[in-house]
Amino acid sequence: MTESKINKIDLWILIPILMLIAFSFGVVYSASSSWSDKMIGDSSYLFKNHLLRAGAGLIVIFGLSRFDFRKIIKFRKILFISALLMLLYLLVAGVETTRGVSRWIKIGSMSFQPADFVKYALIVNIAYLLSKKKDYITNLYYGYLPVLSYVMIVVAMIALQPNFSTAIIVFTASIMLFYIANVKFKHIAFTIVSVLPMAGLFVLSKPYILNRIFSYHEHTSGGEGSYQLSQAIIGLGNGSLLGLGPGNSTQKEFFLPQSYDDFVFSIVGEEYGFIGVLMVIVLFGIFIFRGLRLSKLMEDDFGKYLAFGITSVIGMNAIINMMVATGLIPTTGVTLPFISYGGTSILFNSAAVGVLLNISTFRNRQTGTVEWAESISHE
Repeated sequence: MTESKINKIDLWILIPILMLIAFSFGVVYSASSSWSDKMIGDSSYLFKNHLLRAGAGLIVIFGLSRFDFRKIIKFRKILFISALLMLLYLLVAGVETTRGVSRWIKIGSMSFQPADFVKYALIVNIAYLLSKKKDYITNLYYGYLPVLSYVMIVVAMIALQPNFSTAIIVFTASIMLFYIANVKFKHIAFTIVSVLPMAGLFVLSKPYILNRIFSYHEHTSGGEGSYQLSQAIIGLGNGSLLGLGPGNSTQKEFFLPQSYDDFVFSIVGEEYGFIGVLMVIVLFGIFIFRGLRLSKLMEDDFGKYLAFGITSVIGMNAIINMMVATGLIPTTGVTLPFISYGGTSILFNSAAVGVLLNISTFRNRQTGTVEWAESISHE
């Protein structure tokens, strides 16, 4: 393989993301127009916000694709400390919703959800620590437990917001990283077995989570169940094979809550039918396959783990969102990456994809990340 070929970004990672973002414009405009018109008096209000944020996301993607991913190591401690401070702030002074959930930080007229940043700040640190400790990661006390402590602190603080779905994604992505980093299986198994009772007690202590589970059970048993989930299923059914056509959704007319956000996949199915749904699944499938393939090809350990972590987080968000919209699992607050309306999610996911693209320019060659990072830290 020539050097010129090595230094090209992986277009099979970039193109699906660009197509998803482009597709989101029509979907978000249609899904949000009625709400924007009634609440704001401008049917394109949310669409214009989404357009600006998606444009900023594109700039971030192409900008970070040219930024040497190894330099992130210099900022890993700052990233992680910032993430912890944001989570701590949420527990003390976060903006609460009607359910008492604190997931937003408000600064003036602007607000953002730190969880989107925290996920990637943690992945960067885990990837670095796993690459640095690769020779003794099988040691429980000196290798595995110190890395696990990073994960459990973040997972606990996210869960306390409470944001149980994001905590599950972070924990699962971390466990998967441990597995590919050759952590002993018995250590991973013991971690999962230890966490399950705590997760169960946490669920029992949160009425809103129990209500979602009971509503889902009632829905799957033939009862009325969750109104939101029922409307999402109706939307998907309305679309049939080819859909009702762009802008022709009926569920967006205040039948389906959060039709432009958590349940935007239902609008995709209603307006673009099975063909539209299949297209979205295929695009995410290509992205996930190429991201995991990139991780496998990387000889550099930090790049390998970082690529795997980024791909896993984005992939799990997409899969969980689509499973919720199709009634396969109970309702969660997970958005569909690059398609759902949102600010922080599209920006931080775009940043992650930009980093992933830069990693792809180093595939099939050893970069010596840990040694390189340690050398510049002493300069």
